[in-house]
Amino acid sequence: MLFRIAIRNIFRHKRRTILTILTMGFGLMLYIFGDSLFTGIDRMMVENMVSYTDGSLIVTSKEYAQHENGFSLKYPLKDTKTLMDRIKNFSDVEGITMRIPFLTEIVLGDKSLHVIGYVIDPDTDPTCFNLDKRVVSGRFLKDDDSGILLGRDLARELGVQVGDTITLIVQTRYETANARDFTVVGILKTTSPQVDESGVFISTKGGEALLDMAGEWVTMHIRVTWPKGEPIQSYQKRVIAMSEQIAQAFPEYRVKTFVDLYGDMMALMQQKKGTIFLMTFLLLVIAGVGIVNTILMAVYERIKEIGVMRAMGFSPRQIQRIFLLEGTVLGVLGGVLGLLMGTLVNLWLIYSGYNVEALVGDTVKGSDFGFPVWGIFYGEWHMEAYILAFVFAMVTALLAAYIPARHAGTLQVTDCLKFV
Repeated sequence: MLFRIAIRNIFRHKRRTILTILTMGFGLMLYIFGDSLFTGIDRMMVENMVSYTDGSLIVTSKEYAQHENGFSLKYPLKDTKTLMDRIKNFSDVEGITMRIPFLTEIVLGDKSLHVIGYVIDPDTDPTCFNLDKRVVSGRFLKDDDSGILLGRDLARELGVQVGDTITLIVQTRYETANARDFTVVGILKTTSPQVDESGVFISTKGGEALLDMAGEWVTMHIRVTWPKGEPIQSYQKRVIAMSEQIAQAFPEYRVKTFVDLYGDMMALMQQKKGTIFLMTFLLLVIAGVGIVNTILMAVYERIKEIGVMRAMGFSPRQIQRIFLLEGTVLGVLGGVLGLLMGTLVNLWLIYSGYNVEALVGDTVKGSDFGFPVWGIFYGEWHMEAYILAFVFAMVTALLAAYIPARHAGTLQVTDCLKFV
């Protein structure tokens, strides 16, 4: 009987019920949206490393690993074909390619810039990296190409377009100076400020002529499958486990994961999780204040009604149960609405994304804002946020109903009827 009375009260005050449920739903939606956005940015940071610059794993010679900060070309990998064929048989390997990172000076008229360039294999690079999908002007490299790919912001800084020629000055494998002209064949636009602002990529043929490498490669990059929705921590564990297997199978090489390469950034990412949680939890607290306010108002507006119920013989405990049942039902309805609204905004954020660049203009660079990612920001499904939001809605609604209902239940009938 008490449950029927609670349901009747909820639908008897439709306007107040709708306002309470909307308040709860909107607050929970904001929390789910914020959590999805920050979780998605973290994933984009790692995806930028995996998809554009380093891959999930890097294999080098042990000698190169000892001199990698100097980008020495004197320690190439040996027997790369056999190494690639055997690593392809490892489970979860999505793609493998070879690269040669090198220091270079770009010269164009009176302009000069020092950047890190990469010789890439145009045939296998797309199996590991996404550069071929990010060409916004011109085309991707070909194996027998003497052209060059540039990041969009770098090309803009140099003032070059597709078809223009720039000069690269390097130190060859034999530590002699060399310089060659390259024609810009394509412009890249990615979500990685590092690639957009300093990306320089040339093909196998161009690299051999520039660096005297004669078909040799310095780094092997391996991409490990990463299904959408898998948390970063889970992916990190799988990549580390694979690196240990490869290191055990090929002890003559040095294997590094993206965690080894960007340890400081990964540690910072973990540290800021606490800050981000507090920021998003603040949205829940704000929503909680709205929930408490609307339910408190609903209870205090009905003090006279409580007096009537007491006069009809309802005990204080029965009245408390009625309000708690109302709070439970409101918590469930508001929680479900919040999850539905959160799912709708998440669908938009995850599959369409929020284009920050369109907001500030395409002449602004990611580094101007200090962002590790740029362009379109995508969200990420995070089931823990959904569970926390729903539990928070239930607990808040129950507390908001319990405290005033307990007080009202202790009032005398005459005090309730005189309550204004």
